[in-house]
This record gives sequence, C-alpha cells and structure tokens, in this order.
Amino acid sequence: MNTWIERRNKMSKEEIIAKLKEVFKLVITDGADADAIALDADIMTGLGVNSIGLIYLIVGIEKVFKIDMSDVTFNTFKVVGDVVDYIYNKVN
Repeated sequence: MNTWIERRNKMSKEEIIAKLKEVFKLVITDGADADAIALDADIMTGLGVNSIGLIYLIVGIEKVFKIDMSDVTFNTFKVVGDVVDYIYNKVN
C-alpha cells in the first residue's frame, strides 16, 4: 500500500482526544467541562456519564471515528484513557 495513504489515515492520540472531547460534550450531563477532561477521569463517576449516556457515547464514537464498537460492553472503559487507547488501536 502507498505509504502516504497509510500515514494519512493514521491518527495521533492527540487528534483522537480532540475529537473525543466533542463527543463527550454531547453526553456529559452534570456540567463537567469536556475541554478539561483528563485521561485518568472516570467516565461514570468523574464525568457523570450514566448508562444511557454511555450508549450515546459509543454511538457518537462510531460515527465520528467511523469504527465498529460491537465488541464493547459497559465494563470495557473505566477512564477516558481506555477509550482513547481503544480508538487508537481501531483506527491505526
């Protein structure tokens, strides 16, 4: 495969985090600042994302990153860094 195309399709973790923050803005309901999200922030307790919000989060990630997350369960992600690593592995 053309190396230019391969490089163009890969995303850095920083790019993933920037896009992911936009998705989090749609599902955070307790007023937490999505722009200030840390990789070690607990998704459910630290950010106030409930089970329905987690479903919306997964759907949003699938649409934004164009990936299939059918292998994800409610226990797959504990902190934001888990989500970033998962997306990074899927898109790269």
